[in-house]
This record gives sequence, structure tokens and C-alpha cells, in this order.
Amino acid sequence: MEGITDAMRQYERSTEEIMKNKPKRGRAYGIKRPEAVNIVGALAGLFLIFVLASEFM
Repeated sequence: MEGITDAMRQYERSTEEIMKNKPKRGRAYGIKRPEAVNIVGALAGLFLIFVLASEFM
């Protein structure tokens, strides 16, 4: 039983250190939202142009 509690204490200390060193505001990974909106808008515009071009040809 003593080995289990020692392991638990060691785990608790290591997670505590990780939480102390963690930045307050983490950076989001991936593309930023305004860039995503611009990309989606551009793709929607291209799709609309292709649809209109195929309708009138």
C-alpha cells in the first residue's frame, strides 16, 4: 500500500509542477478564425462563379 501512495504523491507533485509552468493563456493551434472566414468566403465565391458560368454556357 505504501508504494501506491508514494507513486500517487510523486504523480501529484509532477502534475503540480506542470500546472505551475503552464501559461495563463495558451495559444490556439490551427488557423485563426478571421483567416478561416476569408478562406470560406473565397471558396464560396469561386463556387458561385463556377455555377453561374456553367448555367449560362
